[in-house]
Amino acid sequence: MKLLKTTAVAGLLVASSAASAIEISGNVALTTDYIWRGMSQTDGSPAIQGGFDADLGNGVYAGVWGSNVDFDSGESMEFDVYAGWAGEFNGVGVDIGAIHYAYPTSGTETDFTEVYVGLSMGPASLTQYFGVDLGSDDLGDYRLGNYTDLGLDLGEYNGIAFAAHVGYYDLQADSSDYWDWKLAASTTYMGVDVEVAYTDVDTNSDNVSDARGASDDAAYVLTVSKSL
Repeated sequence: MKLLKTTAVAGLLVASSAASAIEISGNVALTTDYIWRGMSQTDGSPAIQGGFDADLGNGVYAGVWGSNVDFDSGESMEFDVYAGWAGEFNGVGVDIGAIHYAYPTSGTETDFTEVYVGLSMGPASLTQYFGVDLGSDDLGDYRLGNYTDLGLDLGEYNGIAFAAHVGYYDLQADSSDYWDWKLAASTTYMGVDVEVAYTDVDTNSDNVSDARGASDDAAYVLTVSKSL
């Protein structure tokens, strides 16, 4: 999934929470590599991605998102469904929700679900994801770990915004936990968002590669996206 930008969603929904009508927005992106939590989901190849978000009022939101993927286990498509609530208390943004990751082209049962709690203040954000055990025999415990995401906006200089991310994935499996990080620069040109990023994982971790065959190599990624 496009590492769920809970703080951005929270800010938009707080601003429009007074509206009673449902508001629908969309997004589409082209990226040279679909990186999720430090690992390529497309075996280093490009991806076409897109989704829709619904602001249901009073801070409640829901959305869908999809992308092509490429795993050794045969998946070629990812489809995510998520919903939650976002608000603000004493200057602290709060975002609570759940997300379901589905792989409709998979020959095995690899779908999984997480619930998350996000906090944001100023340039910093912290989101904790908790894996939910749905009883999948194919999945085992690998995708049932907990993920911590720390983000920091580093400011804007000459029209270019800089950001950093550090994450830790506790996979609840022996020798599989790992750190990932990302540095990104982004700008907007003629209504199109452009981001260049460097991402990597903790090379000191053992057995870091995703059980489905996702790549853990360091990568430079170019992403061009448009909000609709």
